[in-house]
Amino acid sequence: MSESETPEFVDSKKVFSGRVFDVTVDTVREADRTYIREVVHHPGSAVILPAFDDDTIALVKQYRHPAVKYLLELPAGTLNDKERPEEGAARELEEELGLVAGKLEKLAEFFVSPGFCEEKMWLYLATDLTETAQRLEDDELIEVVRLPIDRALQMITEGEIEDAKTIIGLMLAAPRLGASLLEPFYPAV
Repeated sequence: MSESETPEFVDSKKVFSGRVFDVTVDTVREADRTYIREVVHHPGSAVILPAFDDDTIALVKQYRHPAVKYLLELPAGTLNDKERPEEGAARELEEELGLVAGKLEKLAEFFVSPGFCEEKMWLYLATDLTETAQRLEDDELIEVVRLPIDRALQMITEGEIEDAKTIIGLMLAAPRLGASLLEPFYPAV
């Protein structure tokens, strides 16, 4: 099947409508096969890696119920209706960390888990930071953790950072921030 031959979208039934996402059961026809897919519909998210002038970065530690544990992550948040990703990144940075970025540089955009979810994340490096006031939502209980990026990279190999968007963000930002990708993963002998 060539890429230009898009499978036929036969039917879609909404089975769940929630605060953050909806779920449909879709029927798709591809070549001579028809199959069913459950799809999570999500408006997308902005992810931010805040980098300070003192060579530290900020992560947030928060309880993630599906993982049943506290995770150390880059700050991120769902995009509002018709909100551009860079606007969402700036908003989330100020809401979760109380920071305004003088510069936001897009590092990547990627699908979270395209086997069942349409959510796309846009990842930004935030620099030239100015402190304002945090504006957490009622259900946001987060701890801000500042550390050198080299330490954060080491925490990936030690299993202390398990969140995919955070691993992607740290790996992509490290060269821009002067960190060595080799040392945490291939220590000198």
